[in-house]
Amino acid sequence: MSIIHSPSLTLTFLGGDLEAGHSLVQTIGEQHIARRSITFHQQLLSGLKSASNQVDLLLDKACLAIEDIIATEGDVKAVLADGTETLFTGYLSTSYNWMLTHSGKQALAITIEDTGTRLLGKAFIDSGRHLFNCMASEAIEAICTRAGITVSPDCISLTAPVTRSVDGSATCGELLDQLVYELGHVHYFDALGHLRLFKVDCTSTENLPTLDKDDLVVVGGKAITLSKKIRQYKSARVSFTRLGTAGDYLVYRNTTGRGDGHPYCYLKLEGGAHFDGSEIYTQGEWTEAQTDSFRTPALIEACNAASEIDIVGSSDIIAVSNVRTEFTAESGYITANIAAAGGPYLQVAAHNNGTLTYHITRLDAYADIIYVRDTNIVRTADSIYEGENSDNLLSEELLFVHERTLAQEHANLLGQFHRHAGSQYTFFSAVDLNCGTLVRLIDDAFSGLNVSVLVTARTFTDESAVYRYEAVGISAFDLSAPAYLEVLDRGKNDTVGSPGLPGVDGSSYTVSIQSSNGSIFRPEQVDTILTCHVFQNTTEITEALDASRFQWKRLSADVVDDGRWNTSSKAIAHKSVEIKNADCVGRTVFFCEIDLTGYEA
Repeated sequence: MSIIHSPSLTLTFLGGDLEAGHSLVQTIGEQHIARRSITFHQQLLSGLKSASNQVDLLLDKACLAIEDIIATEGDVKAVLADGTETLFTGYLSTSYNWMLTHSGKQALAITIEDTGTRLLGKAFIDSGRHLFNCMASEAIEAICTRAGITVSPDCISLTAPVTRSVDGSATCGELLDQLVYELGHVHYFDALGHLRLFKVDCTSTENLPTLDKDDLVVVGGKAITLSKKIRQYKSARVSFTRLGTAGDYLVYRNTTGRGDGHPYCYLKLEGGAHFDGSEIYTQGEWTEAQTDSFRTPALIEACNAASEIDIVGSSDIIAVSNVRTEFTAESGYITANIAAAGGPYLQVAAHNNGTLTYHITRLDAYADIIYVRDTNIVRTADSIYEGENSDNLLSEELLFVHERTLAQEHANLLGQFHRHAGSQYTFFSAVDLNCGTLVRLIDDAFSGLNVSVLVTARTFTDESAVYRYEAVGISAFDLSAPAYLEVLDRGKNDTVGSPGLPGVDGSSYTVSIQSSNGSIFRPEQVDTILTCHVFQNTTEITEALDASRFQWKRLSADVVDDGRWNTSSKAIAHKSVEIKNADCVGRTVFFCEIDLTGYEA
């Protein structure tokens, strides 16, 4: 029953900015909580995503805690109780306003937001990258630990594998919402403020509890309000990437100064110099850089440094671990190490501890890797072409899920929920139903409506035993229903295509660009020759291609000048191009396009 008999509100001030002598924990008794002012807003679903909950109430102007509520700039934890029973745990909103109570007294209107509204806004990591490659429940625990949220011991355990690399821009809330959503769940917070999960599923609409004319309450002359969407999604198209792994894989190779006498590299380090994979620093520059609080360490992205095409090819590497450094130098004064820096990134550290100039003659890194094997699409429809290029097709890309079974379940959930949840209902009843309850509505007094619904939200107050419910029409889901699988992109450019015309084999092409003097340069020290190599399947065909098929292009901060450079004689019809300081405008990238129209081996 929603009537509250003995309300109390306990506030914990977490900002540390109260006046001397004011208690950090203050309890407001029922004498200062205005009667008929407490309203609960509970919402489990917003579509298929998690929603937030809150409680509104009024505090009598004579309440001494109001002064501290308004003055503090820190978080205020709030626990609303009825006697010994905890009703809601959360944090005070920072928006307040003065109102009159039903009895005409002045009161402060406050809102208590659920735990997630305040805590899940934190960034998951401050800088760099982090890899989730674990069971879903382990990822949820890590996210909640970072946010300062307790996972309820009654929370559903998700054993599905998840993998995703994230950077410092992702918040705990964004990660948690997307993770549980892809696995067919939403999160919510119980009365203690602890996190729980709810599985969005409807296995059957048989033998549901029923609300009829004896249970429904007429409010404002209405028993049930129906709102139908005009347009419904009829099918879903979900894309996901399959992942592969490889061990002791070459992910970094420094080729600075590489030549016949030095097959790996010939990187010069003067006495005291440091190298971070991107720049060479004198000892003075390095010391200054370490004291710069705004400087972030240089991170080098792992790549297919061996240019092999049987395992990774041109596919993206999303994570490295167990990095092993292969290093040789002219002197023992030079030290070097390459370490994993989160996700696909490496951190390079080399130093000449001596006073004389020496060269690094090999600087490689091998690591265990996770890479993208291919991109796939799961489509739900009565036929493989139904709904394609249609407004009724719902398309999504999965970020955590990389398995067909899980992707198919998600696609079926999307398709079936949106197909059947187009009708939205509002009704009133004295029967206490939790959000997420499946129930059958029978309006045998007015319209004769008979429908199965999923309760998505409810609102109630401390003055009435009647609940206001919101729900969507529902029918049984079949998350294992057949779906169509399509491999959209293999990514590696290393597979022989399906036969086309009789007797003609399909081919794939790979482009590799080599630099005569390394691939990263300091400003005003650019001097290298870029050479383009083209492979058909596993055979190099560069020599067989006419130079007229090659066009070099530049991408920099100066778009207008890029256009001039790209159409200059230097960029057109050359398999190699010399790059000098004048060719670079700030951070500059060069690449080569090859026209293979009409080419035959």
